[in-house]
Amino acid sequence: MYKYLLYLGFALCLDSSLAIAAENTDTLEDRYISMALQGDLRGAAALFNNLGTDPQPASVQDLAHRFESRFLIQNDDLSPATGDDLADAIVSTYRMYWIETLTGRLTPQEGLLFLKSSLHPLLNPPTQEDHTGALAESWTVTGPDVSDVFARMGMALENRGFYYLETKAPPLQDLFLWKREENKNYTVRLTDRNRPVRVTFMSEIYSMGWKQFATLGLVATTGWVEGDRLYCVNGAYDRLSEEFRVSYLKHEGQHLSDYERFPGLSSEDLEYRAKLTELAFASLTLAVILNDFTARGAANSVSPHAMANYRVTQDLYQELYDEPFSASGEPWKGVSPSAVSAAARRLLQNDTQRLNTTRLQD
Repeated sequence: MYKYLLYLGFALCLDSSLAIAAENTDTLEDRYISMALQGDLRGAAALFNNLGTDPQPASVQDLAHRFESRFLIQNDDLSPATGDDLADAIVSTYRMYWIETLTGRLTPQEGLLFLKSSLHPLLNPPTQEDHTGALAESWTVTGPDVSDVFARMGMALENRGFYYLETKAPPLQDLFLWKREENKNYTVRLTDRNRPVRVTFMSEIYSMGWKQFATLGLVATTGWVEGDRLYCVNGAYDRLSEEFRVSYLKHEGQHLSDYERFPGLSSEDLEYRAKLTELAFASLTLAVILNDFTARGAANSVSPHAMANYRVTQDLYQELYDEPFSASGEPWKGVSPSAVSAAARRLLQNDTQRLNTTRLQD
C-alpha cells in the first residue's frame, strides 16, 4: 500500500499533570519539549543538571528520571510488545535510531544509514553460509544496498496485519504502526469553503512517531493527511470538543483544501495556513493555542511546525497591535477571540491572494 504523508498535527497529551498551563509558557517541561520537537536533545542533560538544590515538582523529577533512563542509561525496553517478533524488532530498531540521533551520537545522515542498515538484515536474514558479520558495522562506511528497505518493510508489516506510515519528518525518519481502523465522514467549514472529509480513527497503536518518543509522551502526533483522507489517533480527542473540531478537523481540513488548491506548497506554508485557521475559529481553546504557538515557535528551525508557529505569532501580533511581537510579559493577555479571529482571517486571506498571484505568474 502506497503511503504518502503531507503534514502532521500535534496536540498536547491529555495528562494534566504534565500539560503546560496556558498562563505559564516557560516551564522546564516546555523547554524540554521545545528541544525535543526540533530533534535535538543534546542540551537536555544540562537542562536537568541545572535544577539546583531546590525541591522540584514531582512531574519534573519524573521527567528527569525518564529522560535519563531512555536517553542516557538506555535501559528502557524498546519493544512495543505487538505479539509479532518482526514488528517488535522493526519498532525497536527505529527507537534505537531515534535515541542515537536525538542525542547527537549520530548525525541525521549517519542515523539514516544506520537505520537502513539495521533494518536490512531483519527483512533479508543472512544465511549461515554468507553471513560475515560485517553488515552491522558497514553503516559507518557506505552501508549495503538498502534503497528499497522501507518498501520491503511496509510489505512485511501489511502481510502481518498491521497498518503503518513510514515517512520523512525532518530531521528524522518516522514510523507509525497500528492494528485497528474505524472510518467516519464529516463536513468541515473553513474560512472560505466547506470541505467534506473522511477520517480514519486508529487504535491499537504500537508506534506513535519520533516526536512522541522524544518528548517522553508529553506531546503526541494526533493525526495527519494522507491522500484525500485524514488519520486520527482514536481517543486523542473528545469528538464533541472544540479541540477536535478546531485543532484537528479544521487544521487538517485546511491541509486537504490547500493541497488541492496549491500543490507543491511547502510544509511550513501549509502549517502556517492551518494554524491561522485554528485561530480563526477558536474560542474556548484560544488561550491554550496562542500560548502553545508562542512557546513552540522558533525562527530558522528545521521543523516546519516551529517555523510556522513563529510566523503566526509574529504576524498575528503585528496585525492586532501594529507593532513587532514582544515575547516579554504576557503578549496575549486581554486579547479577545473576536479580534484574533478577524486578524487571523485577514492574514489567511492575504496569504491566499499571495499564493493565487504567484500561481498566475508561474
